[in-house]
Amino acid sequence: MRRLARAAAAAAAVLGAAWTADPLAAQTPAPNDSSGVPARPAAAPDTLSPDSLAARLARAERAIALLRQQLADESQSAVRTHSRFQLELSGRVLTNAFATSGRTNSVDVPLVALEPGAGPETDGHVLGVTVRQSRLGVALTVDDVLGGAFVGDADLDFAGGVQNGPGDRRLFPEPRLRTARARLIWPRTELLVGSETPLISDLNPVSVAAVGVTGFVAAGNLWNWLPQLRLTQEIGATRVGRGAVHWGVQGAVLAPFAGSQFPGESDAVDAAERSGRPYLEGRLRARWGDPDGAAATDATIGGGGGEVGVGVHRGWVAVADGVLRSSRALSLDARVSLTPLVELRGEGYSGRLLRGLGGGGIGQNFGVAEAGEALGPPVRDVAGWAQLNVQAHPLVIAGAGCGVDRAEDDDRPLRRRNGVCAAHLLWRPAQPLVFGAEYRRLRTRYASGPARAGHFNLALGFEF
Repeated sequence: MRRLARAAAAAAAVLGAAWTADPLAAQTPAPNDSSGVPARPAAAPDTLSPDSLAARLARAERAIALLRQQLADESQSAVRTHSRFQLELSGRVLTNAFATSGRTNSVDVPLVALEPGAGPETDGHVLGVTVRQSRLGVALTVDDVLGGAFVGDADLDFAGGVQNGPGDRRLFPEPRLRTARARLIWPRTELLVGSETPLISDLNPVSVAAVGVTGFVAAGNLWNWLPQLRLTQEIGATRVGRGAVHWGVQGAVLAPFAGSQFPGESDAVDAAERSGRPYLEGRLRARWGDPDGAAATDATIGGGGGEVGVGVHRGWVAVADGVLRSSRALSLDARVSLTPLVELRGEGYSGRLLRGLGGGGIGQNFGVAEAGEALGPPVRDVAGWAQLNVQAHPLVIAGAGCGVDRAEDDDRPLRRRNGVCAAHLLWRPAQPLVFGAEYRRLRTRYASGPARAGHFNLALGFEF
């Protein structure tokens, strides 16, 4: 539409110039000369001559032809919607080349190092290339819906399937829906319905190497995309210097999901679904600065804004017929621009039975069962991650961070501690190109001892 606007403006300017009443300039009284006698007016061009009209008509015809061409181009490339709708397509096509040393749960997006001696012994060195972490998105915006603005969006990637699944996952990636949201936004209220990350863990680190599964999962970052109903209400603002801190409360009702089944489950129903109760979450947030910067992407690290939140989670997991165990957590998250070019972001939580939120308890709900037990005790864990990002150049973002998840030894977890550190570089030399590099080091501690792995990822692609 910008091209159409420019073409229309150009046509209007030419037409205006063609039909401007130049003779009016000749009617302006000429200034007196030094003798006081009015100077003889200069001979005005014959603006009504056939040659002048023909020239102007030719210019107008050229402008109209240009406008027609622009309209034709726009009609071929534009996405058609109703007049009140605005549709935007976005995407990023990534080719990720990776080298992994050590045995991990996934060679292209590793989360934990595997226990020594588990499975066939190999040297653990892997080299590969994949396009599974490419993404496509669509967003629809409609003004004046029930007194507010409607925004609907969906995002998908091609990271479906698992590493050991059939079907040549590397060569023929499977599409997978990530998020799908419908939002109604009023000046102080927002209602969201759809699939989104947990309310208490809505922040992710910057990375083009961890897209299919976000960075620091199983090391402090809860990431599962869960269907939910979420309400946000701004409750006030506090003046701080020249700016203001905006306070808001949020509540969400989420689909119950534990990522496991209780022993003897005959219908393959998830243990949280079997509880018959939804997950519930709440969050108190403080936001300041640029509101768009508060939702910064990896294209920018914000511009002085920030947000801090405190959250609570409560859910239930069935461990037998009529027997429930509670899933709970307290969380803290923050994204703070230390300067316009330096940003710190991170999350932390303490809770139990959190595998269903995405990697909680290092991907464990229950510890190892002892003789006579159907299940071990619910796994409690304390976890968190932090990442420092620097916009070293308008086209370059660099950063580093670490995450750790520590499960309680008394709960007899198989994986007792998982630590991940990563450094990344993101470069956009010219639109639409995007390049990235990341090195990740993993250390997972088991009852039998520690396991280590390294992962280097080089990403090359384009975005639109």
